[in-house]
Amino acid sequence: MFGRLLRNKTGNVRTYWNLFILAFSVLAVIVLNRIILILIGLLNDTTSSQIISGIMDLVAVIGLIYVLTTKLDRRDFSWAEIGLSRNLNIFIFFGGGVILGGFLELFSWGLGIARGAVEMPMMPSIVPIAVLAGTTAAMLNSFWQEIAFRGYLQTRFVESYGAVIGIPVVAVSFVLLHLLFRPLSPLEVLTGIILFLLVGLLYHLTRSLYLVGALHGTLNYIPILLEKWSQPLDRAIVYGLALGLVLLLAHVLRRNKDKARDLK
Repeated sequence: MFGRLLRNKTGNVRTYWNLFILAFSVLAVIVLNRIILILIGLLNDTTSSQIISGIMDLVAVIGLIYVLTTKLDRRDFSWAEIGLSRNLNIFIFFGGGVILGGFLELFSWGLGIARGAVEMPMMPSIVPIAVLAGTTAAMLNSFWQEIAFRGYLQTRFVESYGAVIGIPVVAVSFVLLHLLFRPLSPLEVLTGIILFLLVGLLYHLTRSLYLVGALHGTLNYIPILLEKWSQPLDRAIVYGLALGLVLLLAHVLRRNKDKARDLK
């Protein structure tokens, strides 16, 4: 009985089960890792403990995705399938994600300053080792999330329902899961959904976890570095404009691809 609920007639796992099982498993992994850190006395707000917890979460999530892929989905695990293909484009995509994240945050601040909603942030005192450690912690945290929700879950939803449904479902689910950890206003939820629609679309177009992981990590770290967040409304507008541009680019690329195919 449970087997028929879990799998369809072709033997594949029903996609909504991938969502439920992944979300529950990731939450369990996070809780278990935090318990371990408490027991060994390393759960605190220091950057070093955040790096340790980030490494633990990353390793655990990769192991989880391996198990889900090979045991639940009955498929071969590959790094390329979760967006971690090892080739010379790694540095290009990672650098592109950092630059794009920096531009999005810069324009969000600029819009807020132009509206008079925020003040110009003070330039922080840059300590290279501290910045490197903070960036590492932010990237580790962002990469395991992107591996789980874009590399694994979005891939399954897009395969089953197509990008038009798969990308929004995963983006909305990912943002709503954040409500388990902290309260979000309706505007913050909307801003998050727009952002992760953008992230999901970029991953769908490039299949690069390095790009979206670096983008996500940069957007998380810059406010920590500046000790102040830009306004949700400003971020929603900037993310929306960026999403529109990427959608336009995707449309142009698809149209050119269709024309090239018709000429053959």
